[in-house]
Amino acid sequence: MKKPGALAKGVLLLVGFCGAVLSGQTPDPAGLFPEIADWQKKGAVENYLPENLYEYIDGAAENFIGYDFKQLAVQNYANDKGQALSVEIYFHGTAENAFGIYSSEKPRAGNYLELGGQGYVEAGVLNFVCAAYYVKISAFELGDKGQDVLTHLGRALADRIDARASLPQILRAFPGAGKITHSERFILNNFLGHDFLRAAYTADYRVNGQNFQLFVIHAGSEAAARAMLEKYVALEKKHPAPPVNSHKGTDVAVQPGAMTVNDPYNGTVRLFWQGRFICGSSGRDLAAAETIAALTRNLAKQ
Repeated sequence: MKKPGALAKGVLLLVGFCGAVLSGQTPDPAGLFPEIADWQKKGAVENYLPENLYEYIDGAAENFIGYDFKQLAVQNYANDKGQALSVEIYFHGTAENAFGIYSSEKPRAGNYLELGGQGYVEAGVLNFVCAAYYVKISAFELGDKGQDVLTHLGRALADRIDARASLPQILRAFPGAGKITHSERFILNNFLGHDFLRAAYTADYRVNGQNFQLFVIHAGSEAAARAMLEKYVALEKKHPAPPVNSHKGTDVAVQPGAMTVNDPYNGTVRLFWQGRFICGSSGRDLAAAETIAALTRNLAKQ
């Protein structure tokens, strides 16, 4: 459960931390949190680290820690009408991890905004991702002008964190045709339920009446991509993983280009390997294969 008093100590400290990381300096944290007309900062900043994050978001902390959560800061605002705002800024070290935690919570359909990398607003809530930070703003009893207040505060915070922030560039490689709007996500670990598959960007598609998920794994290097694929093809019952002391690799030749893996947990998965990227799809029809081809071409252009 969130503690009302906890909403007071965090944002200034973490925004100061954000600014320090982005600028290479250590500015006054209080100077990084915006002043809002007719509102006052209420209480001190409260700070949380991985070891005590559960004290603030009990039940959800593990999801944040799974995206390499580093630090949370929280600040409250209040006005003379008894209305309140709270701001939470989560620092995740990289823009990819921040997008990952944000994308794990964002709605499929929502009122999306061009704010930071991306944001959305709902009744009494505005959340957005900006560089390596995931920002969550909540309002209480603001009435009809609540969205305006949230948006004003959100833009002020985004400007202070990184006015030039955008979503991870690799997301631009996903083909537009058939892509379901705002379905993009980033999974840091255990993609498709396998601990050896990580750093996967995904998007959902519907083409010719068929639904499928397209993904690209950024393995970091060609050698790392090969290692992932060798483990993946070894899952097939007809090609079990070799004993530890046997010949290197599996008895399945893993070569650049197209391949198919019969994943015992996810069914048939189409793949295409080029360099440090592994592209794939859960769909078996021709539309899925054509969309993978378009994704690989776009990655090559990047």
